[in-house]
Amino acid sequence: MKYYHNPRCSKSRQGLKLLTSNVEIILYLKEKVPASVYLSILERYAGNVSELLRTQESPAKGLDLTSYNIDELAEFLSLNPIVLQRPILDDGEIVIIGRPVDNIKNHLKN
Repeated sequence: MKYYHNPRCSKSRQGLKLLTSNVEIILYLKEKVPASVYLSILERYAGNVSELLRTQESPAKGLDLTSYNIDELAEFLSLNPIVLQRPILDDGEIVIIGRPVDNIKNHLKN
């Protein structure tokens, strides 16, 4: 399991407290995450891909990210990781947005 974590985000810190020690913490704002990883996240997310994007962040403001294809979005996230919604829990099959934190709690119960 991987947890895409931003230590400056209160929801991300709250979600982190719910996780066990067998989770890999990805500090995606500090570590270079390849576009292929973002592509995998985008492809496996069960909701609308736009839910994974923080369009109010400056790199995304004014852009119509809905006009990007999935490969372009993955590349955009690789270059602008601040736009990724946070936190993200990736169990290898399912991608969960941890906002609200109950999303993580409910997924871990299953």
